Amino acid sequence: MKIDFLGCSGGVEGGHACSTCYRINDTVLIDCGTGAANMTMAEMGRIDHVLLTHAHLDHIACLPLMIDTIAGHRPEPTLAWGLPGVIKIIKDHVLNNLVWPDFTVIPTAENPFLTLKTLPQDPLHVDGLEVITLDANHGIPACGYLIRNGEVSVAFSGDTGPDETFWNAIKDVPDLHAVAIECSYPNRETELANISKHMHVDAVVKLSACLPAHVALIIVHRKPGREEEIAQELKSLIPNRRIELPFSGDSLTLPLPAL
Repeated sequence: MKIDFLGCSGGVEGGHACSTCYRINDTVLIDCGTGAANMTMAEMGRIDHVLLTHAHLDHIACLPLMIDTIAGHRPEPTLAWGLPGVIKIIKDHVLNNLVWPDFTVIPTAENPFLTLKTLPQDPLHVDGLEVITLDANHGIPACGYLIRNGEVSVAFSGDTGPDETFWNAIKDVPDLHAVAIECSYPNRETELANISKHMHVDAVVKLSACLPAHVALIIVHRKPGREEEIAQELKSLIPNRRIELPFSGDSLTLPLPAL
């Protein structure tokens, strides 16, 4: 399973810090933040499915722009999946013909450029991947994902505060190979992390301890200017687990080599 971190920062800064957009195997996106702008038009056109974790701007900013860019260049609509509350926010506050045209009925309701789909209760199967929705705690409708390709599985937390429900759901998954977990703040900003329902280093250390030792941590959504501080704290507190710290534009292929 190849994961392209088109954007994996908790903010924007130059070209190395773009907001959340992960591409899996060329046709599936998790979120569609500003990192989506790093794709060529042809690459955008190959995206069949967008799995949305929530509707904060840094995770959906490029969805309307991407659809506008490739409008008329795909034989089928792009499908964007989300929780019912996420779909409602996008319909009411983004694709409302005020902030942006409603591409779910353009050019026609029967043949639109974009279709918004509610995530099913059962696992979703898209382009050779099994997608299971996981709980997240971010103060608005939000979720994470467990994604399996038949060889390995990887969990994505989305944006979340400390929540044992997410970790309890994945700790016994037999083929779990890695967890892409947000860690927005170093420990000196614990209060800010708690207020904004994000993770800080000590929360990651505490909650990830339930995972088997072979499960790697992929640390994403680091706020610009804190990346090195977060990295140093995590490496000192979790010395015996593989930790990946990608920047926007990096890629990983799972399974990762053993330590």
